[in-house]
Parts: sequence; structure tokens; C-alpha cells
Amino acid sequence: MIEIKDPFVGRTLDEKYCVEERLGAGGMGAVYRARHLLMDRPVAIKVLHQRLVEDEAARVRFQIEARAAVLLQHSNAVSVTDFGQTSEGCVYIVMELLEGRTLREILSREAPIETARAVSIMLQVSDAVAAAHEAGIIHRDLKPSNILVTQSADQPAVVKVLDFGIAKLGADKLDDDATILDQRSSVIGTPRYMAPEQSNGFELTPAADVYSLGVILYEMLTGMAPFTGSTPAEIAQKHTNDSPHPPRAIVAAIPEDVERVVLHALEKQSSHRSANAAEFRRELLETAERLGLEHHALKSAPDIEALRDAGVESPSGRLVVDISRLREKRALSSGSNEIKVLGGQNVKPEAAEKPTRPSSFLDKVKRILGKK
Repeated sequence: MIEIKDPFVGRTLDEKYCVEERLGAGGMGAVYRARHLLMDRPVAIKVLHQRLVEDEAARVRFQIEARAAVLLQHSNAVSVTDFGQTSEGCVYIVMELLEGRTLREILSREAPIETARAVSIMLQVSDAVAAAHEAGIIHRDLKPSNILVTQSADQPAVVKVLDFGIAKLGADKLDDDATILDQRSSVIGTPRYMAPEQSNGFELTPAADVYSLGVILYEMLTGMAPFTGSTPAEIAQKHTNDSPHPPRAIVAAIPEDVERVVLHALEKQSSHRSANAAEFRRELLETAERLGLEHHALKSAPDIEALRDAGVESPSGRLVVDISRLREKRALSSGSNEIKVLGGQNVKPEAAEKPTRPSSFLDKVKRILGKK
């Protein structure tokens, strides 16, 4: 059998990016490993399929993904660094190159996942989605294949949320063409992970993403999705009408409090769930802290005063720390509305400076897409 060489491999895009290897492909485009020639740095490039270059809806989806990247900067979301169109009409997005396995690959080999590990992954995923919600973005296609878990020998696993290509942005962040696409294509996503209101084409709120997070957490804990079927319509009908089997009925070792969080996220009515990913994450984090589950959601290590407060000094002068007491105190402090800064001064979250993407990048996105 003759192997057909990918036409992009070996090419240089915009005299900046040398395409080295094809990593994968989907319905919208292909992803390549490339190298930034001036910086000698590896990157990932997503290239819109040539057959879709003249497709207005496909170009708008690329536009949405680029704009979502401009709006969202988070350590658990894939970082987009460039967006362009070559003189030959090739439309591409440049992203950080990530090494790891998708959650789908992990589940196919290791499901069900132990509770602490599943919770740790979900805390990172929901942190990224919470940042998206705060920026006015609803992902709409959260699923294990859009979650990448990177792992190195001496570092905890880092989770990255991918593919905001069908995200729903606030009306003030869309142009007229994108708004038209959104109205005509409201029922898009992956049925196995879609909220009932999404399957039925109703107006979406961030609670739709919360439902998807609940489905993913259910699958991590039990090894199976709450609803399956032979057709998308059958799956959607079950999401709308059927109650999921309690996770503990499938895996008895799942803590009851964790099951409660999952089932809360899977409520049929969006108003009965957490309103957004930040609320869902807060509920899950409080549960993890209460149960003493190990995770990597806390951003900083405890200082010496916190250690002393949670321990006692032995006759030999050694500090013996009560780990359960330390967790309890940190759980209480994690609910605070203040952020610790250097020097001991506290500031409100809204007063903390948020990172911004250079305006030149946003200008380039608008220019490529024909906006003034």
C-alpha cells in the first residue's frame, strides 16, 4: 500500500512555522507539530481543512476558537499564540504543544479511576471552565477527548481543556456572522455529554457545561457514561427523561458525598444545578477537603505559621504537623473572599489585576477575519 504524504508536512507557513509532523485530524482540520523558526520553539498548529476554507460557517468556528483564546488565559486551558492566513488561503491557529494523553485514552485503559485522582482531574478541568464562564464563554463540547492530561516524572499531572471551536460567546464578543452561525447551529456538541436543554435546542447558560462536567466525573468514577444509546436521538431522550443509576450502585467505594456532587450536576433542570463551573468546583473542592482527598487544586503551599498552627512542637524541637487539622483549616480558608498578597495585605478578587492578551494579537485576529 502506497503511503500518501501529507502536503503540509515540510512546508513553512508564513515564513515562520516549519511543519514537521501530523499529530491528528478531526472534522474541522488537522493538527501538526511545527517549529517556530525564529524562536526555535516547538508549537502545535491547527489547520482548517482546505475544503472548508470557503465555508463561512467553518471559518466562523475558527474565529470563535481564536477569540475564545483571546478572552481566556488560564493554566488549565490550552494557550493560543497566533492566528493567520497564508497567501494561498490556508487558515491556521498556533497553540502551545502539549505532550500527554487525552482523558479518553486514560479512561479506555484505566477506568474506573480512583476517586481522589478523578476529583483532582475534575478540579483542574472545572477551574479552566470557570475562567471561561467568567469571560462570557460557554464551551458546549466538554468531553474526555477534549481534556489532555500531561504528566512528568517529578511533577503532578496538569490538565488542559482543549477545543473551544464551538464555544458560545456572549453577544458583545461576536460579529454578525458569528451570531448567525450560533442561531442556526444551536444543537451542536456531543450527545453523550450534552445537557438536556442543549439536546433540545434551548437557550444555554453556563449550567449546560456543569452538566457535561457531571457526566465526565460520573464516567471517571464508574467507568461508564450515565446514558448510552444506538443513536444520538436515543441518547438525548435519555438525558432528558431518564434518571442516571447512582454511581455507588456501580462502584460501591465511591464516597457518598462525591456521589451527591455528581448527581447534583446531573439534575435535569438547569436551575437545579450549580449555576456555573465556579460553583460546581467550589462544591467539589469542599467535598474533597472534608473527605481528606489528595489533590493539586490548591495554588500554594502552607506557610510556616499555618504549619505551626496545625501542629505541636516535640521535646526535641521538631514540629509534628497534624495533616487532617491542616486540611481542615485550609478548607475553611479556601472559602475566603480575599486573596493573600506579599506583605500580608489582603485584596478583594475584583481588585486583583487580571492578565491580558496583547492587543496586537486581537487586532490580528480581527484583520484576518475581515473585521476593522
